[in-house]
Amino acid sequence: MNLLFTVMERFAPEAMEIIEIRYRVLRQIIHGQPVGRRQLVKALGYSERTVRGEVDLLRERGAIYTTPAGIYLTHDGEEMLREIDELIPLLFNLQSLADQVKARFHLDEVILVPGDSFQDPLAKKDMGRAAARYLRKTLQPGSILAVTGGTSLAEMAEAIGEGINLPDVMVVPARGGLGEEMEQQAGTIAAKIARAVGGQYRLLHIPDNLEENTAEILKKDIHVAGMVDTIKASQILFHGIGDAQKMASRRGLGPQAMEFLNKQRAVGEALRYYFDEKGNIVYEVPGIGLELTDLDQIARVVAVAGGSNKASAIDSVLRSGKENVLISDEGAARSIIRIKERQE
Repeated sequence: MNLLFTVMERFAPEAMEIIEIRYRVLRQIIHGQPVGRRQLVKALGYSERTVRGEVDLLRERGAIYTTPAGIYLTHDGEEMLREIDELIPLLFNLQSLADQVKARFHLDEVILVPGDSFQDPLAKKDMGRAAARYLRKTLQPGSILAVTGGTSLAEMAEAIGEGINLPDVMVVPARGGLGEEMEQQAGTIAAKIARAVGGQYRLLHIPDNLEENTAEILKKDIHVAGMVDTIKASQILFHGIGDAQKMASRRGLGPQAMEFLNKQRAVGEALRYYFDEKGNIVYEVPGIGLELTDLDQIARVVAVAGGSNKASAIDSVLRSGKENVLISDEGAARSIIRIKERQE
């Protein structure tokens, strides 16, 4: 595939340009549908003639349809976009960057989408679609999938789509609720994924910011213990990564804890654990669900996080060495490499 793209760049660069334009049009439609042609012209920066030509061609090929409200993607159009998605790292020259990030953290795989989700909301949606595509490939009959909450995982759940029927897949939240907006809570995301793949789900109706003695008491409850056992039996985990200070604030940590995190120079957070820039755990919030040591028994641990503003957080969490796969964006990846260069 790399050779094919090299040949195309040398002998048919106009073909590469057409693929990129078509991808951007489909991407804009799926994220904004229904969308008008003038909206596409404004959002994409292409001429009205170019957009009109692409819209006409895509309609002829059954990828889109138009209504008085605007343009929509068809099922075939969604499939076409998924196929193009596979080529994005090569199309936007991101594979070399992905390989550098992969080498830094000794990961099995790094999947990047173009752009910076800190600056471009559509890049976060693209990251969610990339995570959904990876999940579709990864899920096997009988799997137990654990997921955390957050905006990136919410976008993943939204993008899974149809065409999967895995009734014996179980989806569970990796931890209790954090008090996020409903659509960003781990339980909501787990339920949405389960419905999309035709599977089952179980929920953990417990807050994520418990006092330590309360957490220990609840762990002894037979129903809670059974649910925790199911969570710990997960073969796949998809989790987000947060900025340490922002996550501490959202959890409502007290002034002493916040001051401690500052002194310890905590920069990243995942699964209730706070990491310094070297990947050391400096603080842990008591809670119920997966512990960091449980990740050693999970076959596939996938971090989904992006944005140049989160680069230090992502770098700190991945340096702990628990993840196999990172799904991120170009902005975060380039910033991570700059962090590496400063440290050398």
